[in-house]
Amino acid sequence: MPKKALLAGLRPAEKFLFTIVILFILGLMFQFFGAFVAGWIYGFRFSEILSLGAFDDPKYVAASKLIQILGSIGTFIIPAFLFSYLFEGDLFSYYRFRDPAGAVPLFLTILMMIAIIPFINYMAEINLRMEFPIKAVDRFLRMMEGEAEEIMLAFTATRTLTGLLVNLLMIGIIAAVGEELIFRGVLQRLFFGMVKNVHLAILLTALLFSAFHFQFFSFLPRFILGLLLGYLMLYGRSIWYPILAHFVNNAMGVIYYYFNSRGSADDMLEEIGTSTMMPMAAFISLLVFAFFAMLWYYRTGGYSNQPPLYGRSEKH
Repeated sequence: MPKKALLAGLRPAEKFLFTIVILFILGLMFQFFGAFVAGWIYGFRFSEILSLGAFDDPKYVAASKLIQILGSIGTFIIPAFLFSYLFEGDLFSYYRFRDPAGAVPLFLTILMMIAIIPFINYMAEINLRMEFPIKAVDRFLRMMEGEAEEIMLAFTATRTLTGLLVNLLMIGIIAAVGEELIFRGVLQRLFFGMVKNVHLAILLTALLFSAFHFQFFSFLPRFILGLLLGYLMLYGRSIWYPILAHFVNNAMGVIYYYFNSRGSADDMLEEIGTSTMMPMAAFISLLVFAFFAMLWYYRTGGYSNQPPLYGRSEKH
């Protein structure tokens, strides 16, 4: 039996506010810590690390990756276990790590994520065509989108197996584990405690998840992904399903850019479901995804009378 948690008596809204404040503080601290460490290792001054932006310099890219890794660990993974200890009384029980995830449902989760690519890409193109009503804001948001794309291209442009493994660690494993622990593990649960409606909780978490990335012209596909991850958590009753789905989504992009950097991939992955192909591809993608999702739903017993996803401690 876990011992009495230090903050177990707080209301969900109070836990939510505490969570946001701690995430901000630790995230900022670890970003600065990462900058100091990266600067020391790669020979940059602290001010250069924060403002140089020389993504054509391999040393600067390597330093930025280290900052990203340390920042993600400090912003998501360390706080996640801290919250579990403070809210539940131990480091693991809050996230349902011990809840089983069957081999077949896990495999179906992978198939779902592969099947949904054309639909997600089509939603991304629709999002990109949107215009913010204030032109100055629209230009600023597009500039931010371009900078984010530049950073992603610099991070994923590698021709070595070591570089691929580092990217899979940084973008695949750490991002998937950390973001799912916080968004689906903590925030979705706290939203449920506040609004008493699990579908609204999933919606709010997906909105926050997409907004967190600060990319307006990628908001829609990330929001859809957030909804999918939320329902995987709800009906799968295990954090392993959204973690695996998030990893597969990120890893497919990393692997694509790896082969593209080596000149052995075309634009097929990102063009599937966009204007260069018939939107019918996105529709077919959605149908195939729905088929695998239905199989997953029945294999996980999502239709049956199961214990509630969240514990009584959140229902104040």
